[in-house]
Amino acid sequence: MGSADPHDPADLERAWGRTLYQWWEFYDREYLHAALQRPLIHLGDGRQRLGEWDPTMRRITISRHHIRTDPWTDVLDTLRHEMAHQYVWEVLRVHDEDPHGAAFREACHKLRCDARATARRERRDSGAPQGMTDEVTEARVTRLVKKLLSLGDSPNENEAQAAVNKAQRLLLEYNIDLVESDADRGFERRQLGPVKGRHSAWELWLGMILNEFFFVEVLWTRSYAAAHDRQGTVLEVYGTQTNLDMADYVHAYLSQLLERLWADYRRVRSLRDNRERMRYFAGVLQGFHGKLGQQRVELDEQEETTALVWQGDSRLQGYYRYHNPRIQTRQTGGVVASEAFRHGVEEGRRVSLRRPVEAANHFGGHLAEGGK
Repeated sequence: MGSADPHDPADLERAWGRTLYQWWEFYDREYLHAALQRPLIHLGDGRQRLGEWDPTMRRITISRHHIRTDPWTDVLDTLRHEMAHQYVWEVLRVHDEDPHGAAFREACHKLRCDARATARRERRDSGAPQGMTDEVTEARVTRLVKKLLSLGDSPNENEAQAAVNKAQRLLLEYNIDLVESDADRGFERRQLGPVKGRHSAWELWLGMILNEFFFVEVLWTRSYAAAHDRQGTVLEVYGTQTNLDMADYVHAYLSQLLERLWADYRRVRSLRDNRERMRYFAGVLQGFHGKLGQQRVELDEQEETTALVWQGDSRLQGYYRYHNPRIQTRQTGGVVASEAFRHGVEEGRRVSLRRPVEAANHFGGHLAEGGK
């Protein structure tokens, strides 16, 4: 938790400055082997210009509005973008080239940032999906979206389950076709859920579900909630925009579904407190994880050939490793198998993804009530 009072703008901005310096030092050490000299980091008033490197003042400026309104990952992209300009000026000593020329692109490659100015914001504002290379792929993704948004329409459980299976198959086909055709994937990364000092076992299960069944790579990474001056970790997912949208939808759906299931469970069993809440959550997601694994086995058994066997995406793994050259794997403790945990596992085996009440961008929107 940060030390700034979120209600005091001056304290909050000082905290932002300290945090930007911390990330500047991390990137300089992690990617550039401490090649840069510490600059002045300044908060600016611009709304169109997100960041700027001034070699005369040796100053990096980051927009206050950018920090207030955009995801912290975007702010860090801007910071690295300006660090790349600083690297060109101080280390490569290229002063007579186009600002976004070859030297700058080399620096961006080292710093793992996009060489195009405000490229991430332009993609987000336009809402244009990336990595769709032909009409066939677009049509397949459109069919997938329509299937996913209609999962909750059937009152017949068998029909609803058949729709789930069909959606999984379409998603599998989409990803296998991308890999086999070696199409441009347009990989990106996105953070899901809140920045927290400590994450519960159910959140780790949710990350595992996304990684194993929804074609994304996941990482629990350091981040910052600028509005509250909160340091912590957050779930970061890597993949195509289509798969990131699906992972975002599943993450939001299951996170909200857990609260509704727990409220029902607590009411039925007349529980007076929430002591078993986290164990129940973990049980539900463990049960849902097992259900998805069984569905994948059944899907494989239905195939007469091995044409739909997922072998992974080496390009995605390369993109993931490029952004995270030194990944550490840590073991975490398990969950006590209480009665609430076991009941949660049973409930998780009955969970199905349902459509949103209204479709927002891609797979988003509000969640349907009664979507167990």
